[in-house]
Amino acid sequence: MTDHRLVDPPALQAAVSDCFAGLGVPVPDADAVAEVLVYADLRGIESHGVYRAAAYLRRVRAGLAGGTGGMTQVGGSGAARRLDCAYALGPAAAVRATDLAVELAREHGTGVVALGRTTHLGAAGFYARRAARSQVVAIVLSNGPSGVAPHGAAHHFLGTNPIAIGIPLGRHGEFVLDMATSAIPRERIRMAAEAGTPIPAGVALDPDGAPTTDAAAAMAGSVLPVAGPKGSGLGLAVLLLAGMLGDAQFDDEVGSMYRDFDRPQDVGQVFWALDPWRLNARARAEPRVEAVVDRLHALLPVAGSDGVLFPGEGSEARARQRMADGLPMAESTLEDLADLCTEYGLTGQAARIRTL
Repeated sequence: MTDHRLVDPPALQAAVSDCFAGLGVPVPDADAVAEVLVYADLRGIESHGVYRAAAYLRRVRAGLAGGTGGMTQVGGSGAARRLDCAYALGPAAAVRATDLAVELAREHGTGVVALGRTTHLGAAGFYARRAARSQVVAIVLSNGPSGVAPHGAAHHFLGTNPIAIGIPLGRHGEFVLDMATSAIPRERIRMAAEAGTPIPAGVALDPDGAPTTDAAAAMAGSVLPVAGPKGSGLGLAVLLLAGMLGDAQFDDEVGSMYRDFDRPQDVGQVFWALDPWRLNARARAEPRVEAVVDRLHALLPVAGSDGVLFPGEGSEARARQRMADGLPMAESTLEDLADLCTEYGLTGQAARIRTL
């Protein structure tokens, strides 16, 4: 089992931000990237946490990603906008897009922001929760490099193409559904391949299109869509919406964040926000929402269950606990990041990470 170290989450976030700032990323953008990555680790989504920082940094170093200074509006008006991100780091661009969608929703009742020429955004649920905390309903979509075989195909064509939905729930916080349209996140397979551990049956194909539990064979092959044709259809919908609305590359055209250093990624993302209180007065709607969640919680749990939770509730409780007790981080993730900082001449940042 991988060795872990308990770290202070705010200290980790500050250290990760300093790594990006050390490569010239403006501090507000570096802070946004670090916040998104630590958010994922706090909620147990290690595949989208600080583990990703090294890959992001390599692309910054190669001149293939950077800050949001070059983001410009290139299409749309009123409640609908399209932004060219000029290959900004995905989390930094996505924070700006989320906040713009919320602003448009407050002004127009709804707001849609589509991004093109952006990069991997991290955990999509971060942005859905951010919007829901601002009292809007939100849907977040992102495409990505192909790695998922459509239903009935032996080879990949779709990205893992996440969908996140955020809904404000009054005193219950926020409903946050954050799901890949693949049976398993591709990054989880990558982590298993690095650790030499198998993956579950029924989630991946080898390069010949045969089912496999070998993580390395799966990385060379394809992930399967979640729920067969249903997940395949959702993944294709995300491909179409992100690529079409953001004027971004489709999944089979997007370069790999890990392998393709001859060109930047051109990922598409969509952020939709709706002011729910425009359609139903908050004084009426919010108590009803709180009451239905109370009824959900009151359902008799099955044997072995701690109770019925709504999406995002358990992960938020985990985040609160880890903020109080410390965040378990894989030693290998921290050491790899520190080693990369040393390689890039960021000796102060490397020392800071090693002493967390």
